[in-house]
Amino acid sequence: MNTGLVDAVVLGRMLGDVLAGRRDDAFLDAYEDLRRPAAVQVLGLAGRLTRLATMKRPEERLVRNVVLSLVNRLPFARRRLEMALSGLSRRDAALVPGHPPQRDLGPRALIA
Repeated sequence: MNTGLVDAVVLGRMLGDVLAGRRDDAFLDAYEDLRRPAAVQVLGLAGRLTRLATMKRPEERLVRNVVLSLVNRLPFARRRLEMALSGLSRRDAALVPGHPPQRDLGPRALIA
């Protein structure tokens, strides 16, 4: 879902630039090139997770469970997995040429 939200933001920025006359219509042709890498990453991760979840051989499931248990105990590994699952590891893919990066509006920003 996060990837879809990023897609909407990127497309909205690009459309806004075209409609405001800051960019030519041809600027929209870059949308696919900007977003395809994120889509490829999401599909690859989904495939790997599906294979992990549907392992049939008991020895493979045992190895999977041991590895996931270890990942859960290593903060850097757990954080990397969390970022990949949430899509936040791909946030640079939301950058639109000519637009500065958006300031972080994560949960902490809501408190401030």
